[in-house]
Amino acid sequence: MPDDPTLKVNSQNHNIISYLNSSNSLISFIKNSSDHWLIKDNDAKYVFVNDSASSFFKFPKNFDVEGKSAKEMPTDICQELWPELTKSDKKVVEKNKKIISIAIHHYGKGNTSELVPHYMEREPLYDDNNTLIGIVSYGRRLDIPELLCYMSRLGRKTIQTDAPDNLFTKRELEVIFWAQQRLGVKEIAKRLNIACKTAEVHLMNIYHKADVHSKYQLIEYCKQTGLDQYIPLDFIRKGVRLID
Repeated sequence: MPDDPTLKVNSQNHNIISYLNSSNSLISFIKNSSDHWLIKDNDAKYVFVNDSASSFFKFPKNFDVEGKSAKEMPTDICQELWPELTKSDKKVVEKNKKIISIAIHHYGKGNTSELVPHYMEREPLYDDNNTLIGIVSYGRRLDIPELLCYMSRLGRKTIQTDAPDNLFTKRELEVIFWAQQRLGVKEIAKRLNIACKTAEVHLMNIYHKADVHSKYQLIEYCKQTGLDQYIPLDFIRKGVRLID
């Protein structure tokens, strides 16, 4: 007889809840934090959401989130963004590493008109035996008007701050980001504070690795590989001007 998936989920949730109730957990801090904390199991099913996150994501009051997926959450935010939310959650489990993303929506209780950028860090959650038992997410509102304009102009609801693979160096990824804004070599060099010749060499290396021969082909390559959703995290931290 095949395993009952419901029993599997309940068992996973029990393991996480037992860990959170242990003396080693930070659940008391998480519950009372004004930032947004969410915990899910390995299948991206909700186990815990603190009050701040529940209000920010507009979850119904007293709604039982345990065992629910993002797709099953009765909010416009989750109904629209669940594919990207679930994809990011599963990437944490599959790659066993931290994933950072930014999404924009009408976050916040009573907010129906203001688009708000939201920063989210997802990390693997381990028990006392160093076994991966779920995903812990920390988030907060971002007040960066340039980022909101950048995402809105390109029609993006979510962006990623980690590259889809390790093909390109950190500097090459920065060049790719600006190249997608259709900037020339001189302008890219200016934005990155490097010599024009250096920017040109980086661009040629990028073309070679991506097997493309023009900026147009590079942009199409980025759409196909997910690099069009990538933004260097340092650009956000440093407040780099994203658009003209």
